Amino acid sequence: MTFRYCRPAAFIALLAACGDNGTRDTAATGNQPSTAPTSLTEATTGPTTTDAPGTTQTADPGPGTTEGPTSAPTTTDAPGTTSVGTTDGPGTTTGGDDCLPPDALILLDRTQSMHRTPDGQTPVDAPAYASSKWSLAISAIETLTAAPQDDTVRFGLKLWPRDPGGGACVTLAERIEQNKTATNPLCEAGEVVLAPALGNGAAIADLIDPATTLLCNTTPTGAALITAGEHFAANKEPGREQYAILVTDGADWDLSCPDPSPLAAVQDLAEQGVKTFIVGFNGEEAMLGATEYLNDLACAGRTAKGFPGPCVPTADGFVAVEGADIPVYLQADDAVELGAALKSVAGQLCCGCDKTCDAPEVLFALDRTLSMHRTPDGETPVDAPNYASSKWSQAIDAIEQVVGGGLDTDLRFGLELWPRDPGGGLCITLAERILDSKQATNPSCQDAEILVPPALASGAAIAQAVDPLTTLICNTTPTGTALETASTWLVNNAVPGREQYVVLVTDGADWDLSCPDPSPLLVTQKLAAAGIRTYVVGFFGAEAQAGAVQFLNDVACAGQTAKDFNVNCKQMGSGYQAQNPDSMVPLYLQAGNGELPQTLGTVADEILQYCIPG
Repeated sequence: MTFRYCRPAAFIALLAACGDNGTRDTAATGNQPSTAPTSLTEATTGPTTTDAPGTTQTADPGPGTTEGPTSAPTTTDAPGTTSVGTTDGPGTTTGGDDCLPPDALILLDRTQSMHRTPDGQTPVDAPAYASSKWSLAISAIETLTAAPQDDTVRFGLKLWPRDPGGGACVTLAERIEQNKTATNPLCEAGEVVLAPALGNGAAIADLIDPATTLLCNTTPTGAALITAGEHFAANKEPGREQYAILVTDGADWDLSCPDPSPLAAVQDLAEQGVKTFIVGFNGEEAMLGATEYLNDLACAGRTAKGFPGPCVPTADGFVAVEGADIPVYLQADDAVELGAALKSVAGQLCCGCDKTCDAPEVLFALDRTLSMHRTPDGETPVDAPNYASSKWSQAIDAIEQVVGGGLDTDLRFGLELWPRDPGGGLCITLAERILDSKQATNPSCQDAEILVPPALASGAAIAQAVDPLTTLICNTTPTGTALETASTWLVNNAVPGREQYVVLVTDGADWDLSCPDPSPLLVTQKLAAAGIRTYVVGFFGAEAQAGAVQFLNDVACAGQTAKDFNVNCKQMGSGYQAQNPDSMVPLYLQAGNGELPQTLGTVADEILQYCIPG
């Protein structure tokens, strides 16, 4: 296999309710030794392939192999994505020269609710009604399947429910103008109108047209998925991967066609070796109830964002964490987001090509509490006036090395400091803390502040935002609030198909929960439920002896990045935590004196190994 993309080894050394007749026309309202790691992935048992950051898996079985759920997820691919063929390292081609282009069957929802705009309004842009979900979905699918993409993926098309002919279904204009009613039988299965094959882009474009391809009554999602499975089984070829891409507005969330169950159908596809991407093209449906329904399908299909983070195994397959209301499927609320969602799928499936992705967001959450004035081994620095040996100086320097090393063209770096500096001289300088010449009087347990939001080419902005001598350090250690602030920003700014990560850099001084509310463990579990992994970097020596190890082990497990995750972490209610709560063996990334640049660089390198941003 040829490496298409890599970074110099020297850098690495430095351094994933509606009735479906479409009758609702009003939009919904409301809207140990401290040794820096050289790799974050470690084998557990048997031959493994490295996939999601901080985890390993048994080599992914081919299509047709049953993957039953276990007590902890054991099958992950790239963070929140799937990989085709084999990947031998950073930036390799997907599948190599000998790969077989995968089958990718697009299941397009043709139900009447697709006549509305993504925000639930009735289109007024006659005669083409280009603002309708139906028109926008067809345009996006034509873009997805166009050449040269159709030379690397065997695209096929299925419309559901089936059009029985005889004028039983209606045109987009007829539905919008309400001059004809669909009378097709309820809850019918779909129909494969074009079997997967190479070069199908033009044929798909010829088959579907917003003005003439008909819309039908009811939303039989389960039946559509069952018949897709039957098609895959009848056309299975050894060594060829198979994928379903369900494009729907999610109007079946109230199970207007409950039998067969859509969730069971996707779980059955996974047992069959077929992974299912869930593209929810909706705004109103998500608010009304579609999110939890589609999250379950994305988890069952093993393509949820950050998989398996937001998912839990059951006897029948994966489902979403109970009560999760943040989309981990590919939610698109407009045409731009729909294009981004489908592009992210295409970048993962192509055969013999560079695996691409939307550059991930990596938010450094840097602990600025008073204990950061000490050296990593707990001593008071004596190297005035710069105090370069302090944790504060070393942490800022390490972050600047990573974001200033050229990686900010590939990763969207951001910087959060916690707690917030309220101004007015309430926080203090590093020198003031070391010399004990001034006391910090900022309010206890304040929230964090995002100085630089995640963005490309942010290295210079981050370097300008912080300076060890002038950027102030503050009182108390509100780890949970810091993670809550990160969660709020990342969730509110999520882009379909773009992975997001938090890198928590702390000396662990909050191990005694001086700021217990919100719980750092619960907030990290909440991040995981949103498909956002959290790397936990413990930068200290003395705090480990005090009790920080057990505290940070729990947070690393909750963040889905703990060492030997499948062995050392267990599912507990709303998420994961350490299997052995009394262990003093670090499961997080522990960095001692001078080791932080390499540790953070390894995190960045691991995040990037799954695709070429572009």
